[in-house]
Order: sequence, then C-alpha cells, then structure tokens
Amino acid sequence: MSEHKKPNIKKNMIIMLICVGIAFGGLYAFQLYKGRVLSKIVSGLQNKIETVSSYKATKQLWTDKVSAVGTLIAIMGTDLTPELPGTITHINFSSGEDVQKGMLLIELDTTQEVAQLKSLQAQETLARQTLDRDLKQYKVNAVSKQQIDVDWSNLKNLQGQVQNQLAIIAKKNIRAPFSGRLGIRQVSVGQLLNPGQAYVNLQQLDDLFVDFYIPQRFLSTIKQGQEIEVSVDTYPDLTIKGKVVAVDAQVTVTNGNARVRGRFANPNKELIPGMFADVETVVSAPKEQVTVPQTAVTYNSYGITVYVLTKTDEMHMNKPVYTAKQRFIETGSKRGDQIVISKGLKADELVVSAGQLKLRNGSKVVIDNSVLPLNDPNPKPVEQ
Repeated sequence: MSEHKKPNIKKNMIIMLICVGIAFGGLYAFQLYKGRVLSKIVSGLQNKIETVSSYKATKQLWTDKVSAVGTLIAIMGTDLTPELPGTITHINFSSGEDVQKGMLLIELDTTQEVAQLKSLQAQETLARQTLDRDLKQYKVNAVSKQQIDVDWSNLKNLQGQVQNQLAIIAKKNIRAPFSGRLGIRQVSVGQLLNPGQAYVNLQQLDDLFVDFYIPQRFLSTIKQGQEIEVSVDTYPDLTIKGKVVAVDAQVTVTNGNARVRGRFANPNKELIPGMFADVETVVSAPKEQVTVPQTAVTYNSYGITVYVLTKTDEMHMNKPVYTAKQRFIETGSKRGDQIVISKGLKADELVVSAGQLKLRNGSKVVIDNSVLPLNDPNPKPVEQ
C-alpha cells in the first residue's frame, strides 16, 4: 500500500506547484498590465490640452484712488423749532418747498402780545410827552434836574419794553433762517407748538458735505484740497467731483479709521442729506501701468502668480496650442475689475484670465474667448 501512495503524493505535489506557478504568473501579468494602463492614463492626463480664456496685458493711464462709502450731510440743515410757545394760526409753506431766507413759515397767535404792545406804546408816548413838558419847565427853573433825569429813565425803560414786546411778536412769526428745501410738515393749524418741538426740517442743498472713513495707513496720502469723486446708486450715471476740506484730528480707537470730510456742488439738488455715497479720493497723478483683470491673478501661500501663454507649433481642433508657464508677480492697486501688475509682467504678454485651477506649470492649452471675465474699471451693480 505504501508503494502505491508514494507516486500519488509526488503527482499531487507537481500539480500543486504547477497551479501555484500559474497563479503567481497570472498575478504578475495582471500587475504588469495594470502598471501599463495607469502609465497610459497618467501620460494622457499630463498631455491633456485644456481650454482657457486669455487677456493681453495692457498699459493704461492709472490714477491711484482710495475708495470708501460715505454719508451726505447738509452744510446747513436743521429741524426748525420755535423759541416761544403758541397756537398756530397760519402755515405759509408746503412740504418739500424750496424757500428763501426770511420767508414767513408759521404764525403763532399773538393777540395777547399785540394788546400788551399797544399798552406799552401808549405809556411810551405819555413818557415822551412828560419829558418834553418838563424840559420846557426846566428852562425856566420850574422843575429840578433830578425830575428831568427821572423822565428820561422812564422813557428809556418803556422804549426797552416796547422793543422787547416787538421781539416776542417777531419770534411768534417764524421765518426761514436760511435758504433751502423744506421737508415734510409735522404740525397743523390750531395746534399748540411748544419750544423745541420740530415743525419741519430745512436743508440747504446747493452744496453738500460727504463724510467718509479711511484706514489710517492712507492718512499720509489724503490732504486738504485733493479731488474726490462722489456717486450714488440712485443715479448710476452721475459722478460729481469735489474736494477734501478736512481730515479729522484723531483716529477712531475701535477700528483705526480716520474721518474725512469732502465738499461738492449740488446745483440740480438731486442729492440729499442722509444718502450713502461711494467716494473715491485721487491720491496720485495719472501714470501708465500694466494692468490685467483681477481674475488672471492667483494668490497662493508661496506668492502671487499668473500663467503666461507662449504659442507653440501644434494645433488642436484647428486651434493653435499654447504652453502655460507660471510666473511670480507683484501687484499694485485695484480699480473695479482691474489690477496693476507692478513687477513680473510686461505689456502685450498673453496671460490666462480664467481656467487656472486646472493648469500646472507647462500645461498645454487652447484659447476660447467666447466668454470672458469682467474687466470694467468702473463696474456698476445691475438690478434684475
């Protein structure tokens, strides 16, 4: 029995070794095939031609500006209130009306004051007559000098009371303190008006202030007399030029911003106090700068870059193929959708303006400029 088993064992061992060899050979062949396939895929990815949009760097006249959001303020503007109490008898203005300085706006009841004025005027007349009579008597030594002094004192006292009463009556006939535009009327005829109670606001609109805040790092560039440009979203096509008239003497401790005040003419009275406005302050004379759209610039932890395109001899789908080379640059100020390239790029060099995320240094690309990123130096919001 043992002799019959030995050949069978050898035979089984040979079969097993053959099977193991076949298994290892198949595994090796599979790994070799997988490596070749992966190599082809990687090679295909490396040689893949991407589609990007491009922009040719241009030289433009560039004026450095500091931008901020400001608030329009009237040079002269206030809520009008009476100095004395009284019942309103007449209102001589309409809401929103333009008025001139001195125009009578509101009349308060002065019946009692007028009656008292007449009484004082009668006493003044009598005091003047008494003085005239005593002066004649004094010439013939019929009255003393002391009597004349008393007469003069009485007359002057009554004249002062008459003037005071006239002033009270004048204050109850309320007039515009300066020329401007009235707001909405807040009172009605017959209403009791108390001191300090506003009955309408008055704003001078011919010239306006605009107050805005700038970071302290720009303080060295902002000077009195510099030009500003003011615009509001209410009138998107309107830009008004003005001047810086003052820079605050202190910086806000909480945020490090400084308050700046500008002034500009408002001849058509389109802008009104309280409006928010975009303010740009010109801080340098115009000079030529190389600019590109802001979308062309990539910010990384290791620096700021653009992809510069160089044309090759290849063609892809009837389009010339370019090589994209990453280049480090330095940037300057921004204006709308544009940015200054202060170092690292020359005018007329072609850069990638969109599609950088799918590129690496040396990527092959073709250009499709059918849809381009915005490159507006003064973009405006569009309401849909």
